[in-house]
Amino acid sequence: MGGGIGSLRLMSYLCPGRLPVGYSLTRRKHESGGNKSELTRIDKLPAGTAATMWMFVKFRLIHRDRSVAMFTESLGPQPFHGRVVILVNEHTKSAAEMVASFARENRLATVIGAKTAGEVLGGATFDVGHGYKLRIPVAGWYSWEGTCIEGIGVTPDVLVRQSAEGLAAGRDIQLAAAVCATSSM
Repeated sequence: MGGGIGSLRLMSYLCPGRLPVGYSLTRRKHESGGNKSELTRIDKLPAGTAATMWMFVKFRLIHRDRSVAMFTESLGPQPFHGRVVILVNEHTKSAAEMVASFARENRLATVIGAKTAGEVLGGATFDVGHGYKLRIPVAGWYSWEGTCIEGIGVTPDVLVRQSAEGLAAGRDIQLAAAVCATSSM
């Protein structure tokens, strides 16, 4: 869950009400025909120590399977709704891709830039002895509509390829495209 749970607040700010974000499935849950509507829900970030401890207990001891469904928190209308642009490129990974995918799928922002990396697998770290740890993927991430972006990435609404030469010369054409898009909103 890592970055995914932290990005829930950002995704919640993108929309006024409660929306389904997406879900993760472990191999075991996927092979048993895991139904997204039956998964453990995360629809609120914990506030305070007690709530944080309860979430830790819930997901480390009670619901040990890392398959979860995420929903926004319903934070209400925001003054910037309808005027949001998200910049992405090939270095956009993990939870940032989850945000871009959610925003694009729900038409909550205009996504501008280059296709994202397609690296959203949830991982777990295991002690293997002698001071070594092993980190392996344990869950795949799917948008609520069922799109798996692992290995595929998120294609922006407006494709703008950045060049190293342009950046070196002080020209950020992706940022310029974002400013242009917001001025027409």
